[in-house]
Amino acid sequence: MSRKQDIPIIDVRCRVTIPEAGEYFSGRAKERGRFNTIKSFAKGTIEAFFEEIGEAGITTAVSTSGQTPEMMIGGRVMAARTTPNDLMSRLEKEHWGRFIGVAGIDAGNVLHDSLAELDRCAGMGLRVMFIEPGRSPGCDIDDRRLYPLYEKCLQHDMVLFPQTSGPWGGKSIDYAHPRHIDQVAEDFPKLRIIAGHACYPYVREAIIVAARHANVFLSPDMYLTQMGTEDWVKSLNNNYFGLRDQFLFATCFPSIPVKPFVDEFWTLPIKEEVLSKILYKNALRVFKLEDDPVFKSMYPS
Repeated sequence: MSRKQDIPIIDVRCRVTIPEAGEYFSGRAKERGRFNTIKSFAKGTIEAFFEEIGEAGITTAVSTSGQTPEMMIGGRVMAARTTPNDLMSRLEKEHWGRFIGVAGIDAGNVLHDSLAELDRCAGMGLRVMFIEPGRSPGCDIDDRRLYPLYEKCLQHDMVLFPQTSGPWGGKSIDYAHPRHIDQVAEDFPKLRIIAGHACYPYVREAIIVAARHANVFLSPDMYLTQMGTEDWVKSLNNNYFGLRDQFLFATCFPSIPVKPFVDEFWTLPIKEEVLSKILYKNALRVFKLEDDPVFKSMYPS
């Protein structure tokens, strides 16, 4: 049996494709001519979503769908993300084990009061907070305006999952620089932080920041197979700075088709002993699901 068939996968950036989740991802897929390559968009059901990611070997989806108002970045209009947090909570309850809902919080307080919404999401059982501060309110991740959110995130024992993309995360590429995560991790050493997009293109700097802080986890998702692939693979294989314990697998679906990305991942020369950690064990630890009976039945210890 091949290693692909042996190892289940938690995809920590895998957004649900049903119409109720909003048009952000389906709209971008249409703009890029990729809509028809995402089968579950056309079918529009949660069953179709699970079928599509399941064909790629994904067993659990972490849906960082988000809530952020429209804004302009680099001359491009970035549409609003409008996935309801009530939907995230409902889908998580209905499909526990296969789906982890993420609280989308507008840190700029345009779509809702961020602190009140985070309290509400915690009350609904959501355990992760996704923010895009480079878009709303348009600041860096270590801006002190965000610290009350981080304090409340820590209070609720939730994971902080900021978008850290250089290309489209904020009005300057510097938004993605890992020094901002470095500062937050220093100020909140008990706050579990997942750098979504892993501060691309600052791959080496991100790895060093994770080395400095055990509470920082890196998830390059689709950027894993773009610039910096050799650095990721070499660091994982040699366990530079303990990266094997702080790397999380993700696909960025439906921004890209899921199966071609997973197929390409399996061609990377990553050592066998690394795979279970980066494909599910680290995620279980970050989300504190190692002792959950449903996840224990799905994922080998």
